[in-house]
Amino acid sequence: MMIYKKINKILRLIFLINIAIIISFSCQENNFIDSIDEQDIDSSSFIKLNNYYCFFDTINEIALVTINSNEIDNYSAVITHSKEYEIAINNKIINNGEHYDFGTSFIDDEYYISVTKNNLDIEYYSLFFTTLPTASIITTGEIIDDPKILSKIYINDSKQNFSHQSWTGIELRGATAQTFPKKSYDLELWEDEEGINSSKINLFELRSDDDWHLDAMFVDLSRTRNILGMNTWSSFARAEHLLKTEDAILAQRGQLLELFINQEYHGIYSFNEQIDRKQLGLKKNGGILYKTEYWSPEVRFLSIESEPDNSIIWNGYEIEYANDLNTNNWYPIYDLVSLVAYSDDSTFYNSVEALIDIDNSIDIWIFLNAILANDNIGKNMYIFKYDEHSKLSFAPWDLDLTFGNKNSPYSVDDPDDAILTNNLYDRLFELNVNNYKNKVKIRWNELYSNGLFESIIFDLQSKINQITQSEAGNRENFRWGIETNYNQKFDYINSWLETRFVFFDSYINETF
Repeated sequence: MMIYKKINKILRLIFLINIAIIISFSCQENNFIDSIDEQDIDSSSFIKLNNYYCFFDTINEIALVTINSNEIDNYSAVITHSKEYEIAINNKIINNGEHYDFGTSFIDDEYYISVTKNNLDIEYYSLFFTTLPTASIITTGEIIDDPKILSKIYINDSKQNFSHQSWTGIELRGATAQTFPKKSYDLELWEDEEGINSSKINLFELRSDDDWHLDAMFVDLSRTRNILGMNTWSSFARAEHLLKTEDAILAQRGQLLELFINQEYHGIYSFNEQIDRKQLGLKKNGGILYKTEYWSPEVRFLSIESEPDNSIIWNGYEIEYANDLNTNNWYPIYDLVSLVAYSDDSTFYNSVEALIDIDNSIDIWIFLNAILANDNIGKNMYIFKYDEHSKLSFAPWDLDLTFGNKNSPYSVDDPDDAILTNNLYDRLFELNVNNYKNKVKIRWNELYSNGLFESIIFDLQSKINQITQSEAGNRENFRWGIETNYNQKFDYINSWLETRFVFFDSYINETF
């Protein structure tokens, strides 16, 4: 996919040259951050409390600052700000570089901050603290699906106790997700306004990278399920190449944060890594990565409606990474679909393990069924090869409709006692390839007896605590007009998962 990335950069450069002309005229009439110069970003980056930027919602007149949880009992902050501004907290004027003692601060305490620019305009805000990281994005225009538009991002990374700013390109992401009022975004950090050279940085103890997702999690009212599922999968997923490379991760990781866009609070987001060649640890030469995009017969391993060509898409699949662009890239997945859909029993029995990593395939089937990932048994899946000599392996994607989530027309009627399968798993089961049934039973019993349920619930509780203890849940509810009780969401998922595991355990041990 390197060739595709270069093409995208060239197209983006052409777009930015054109938009720069537009911005140069619009900025003459609208004093909009003067090509996003840091000192002119009104109420977005000019004030810091200790290490962290203070972010402002100018519509609701709210200011929010990240605070480390160990500072709450005795919080004193050094206030730094632009010389153009006069800052007052609780009616006390704060000089640049001066300390302000908040004393014993509670997350739900309200303070008052006023901002005066050049002794003229004065703005008043209610100041609150949050124990979650925060981020603010200032854009040069409307965020669209493609291409990425020039922006600047400011991030308070409380996990590593520093703040960061960067030029960034931002665009909408997702398909159905773009119809929701709360949008998800793709980010690429840039070295400068042109966006030709990317800027890699380590954030929230995740990987050092330039490409990130901001997941709105709108369909998941608990705001936890995708990363909860990813952590669960990563905790036990097997793949042959994991023994060859220490850096491979078969899932994305993420960090909950509170997001502002153009001086408006947008709520709780998950700042996520990408699932790509780097994340999966695939070889640059010989590695290949497919993504399933929709429910085609090929994705279900039922039939082949047309032959692939040198395109990056083929009947429900998309090539996310390959060395170059040619039809040979499709042979690994094409051969697997053809074998499952058309081979006789003997050929399938003797050939399938040469094409797929059977241990990985067992793990992904158990995982999808344990958390009832109805939307992932064909669609929303990554299929990959470590190198040209490796077998195909699987990794999931987009896990919002899991753990009993009924908040979607696609899942509202899904039965909780369903068993997820497709033609590949049906044939493995029916032919009991190389004692497949017993391998599944042994693997599930190992995971269940070693505390899989308890580890999931522990992770869920941690995430719910982050939302409730920071008061972010109340801000999220207000912003999006919802009435989510996050402790009730914890109780629901806890109860649902316990029931699901008991059912699935009985099914495995009675059927396999």
